[in-house]
Amino acid sequence: MALITYWSGQGNLPIDQPAVAFVFGGFQHRFAHLAAFGLVGLLAWWAGAGLPRAALWAVLLTSLFGASDEWHQSFTPGRHSGIDDWAWDTACAAIAIYAWTRVRATRWHASLRPLAPLVIGAMFVLGIGLAIRPSAPSYPGGSAATLRSVTSQVAHGAIDLARSTRDAARQLRSTVLG
Repeated sequence: MALITYWSGQGNLPIDQPAVAFVFGGFQHRFAHLAAFGLVGLLAWWAGAGLPRAALWAVLLTSLFGASDEWHQSFTPGRHSGIDDWAWDTACAAIAIYAWTRVRATRWHASLRPLAPLVIGAMFVLGIGLAIRPSAPSYPGGSAATLRSVTSQVAHGAIDLARSTRDAARQLRSTVLG
């Protein structure tokens, strides 16, 4: 959510580069919203797993965050906010949760479940990496090895954050249900 808020406050996004727009056929913002808000929806759903109507609450939480994100964008020069983006954010959470429930019903679930933390960490590292990339040349040392080291530290921090959030959600769930 912090990364989404950061990127919402930027007037110039890396995905607005002509090469990126060409690859995604102009739909790069839709894909970015699908990845970001789909992930927020899944994480909220997983955090509330075991609670009544966890999927509905996850979509509502994601929708509220999407609305606040659009409001935040309205104050950023070069950006626009729109009800269509907010509706897409909400739909992305619902799509991601629905897709994961369908995956859980297949034999692929056992193979894909261990990859979930890696995918989440990779998305986080990508978001952070794109955020610090413009300042990389002025970073002390500025080498690719230094950037890899910073990216590795961010990845480990993201994994630790995901684990502690998972543990806190489990503790909350056992308190509420137990």
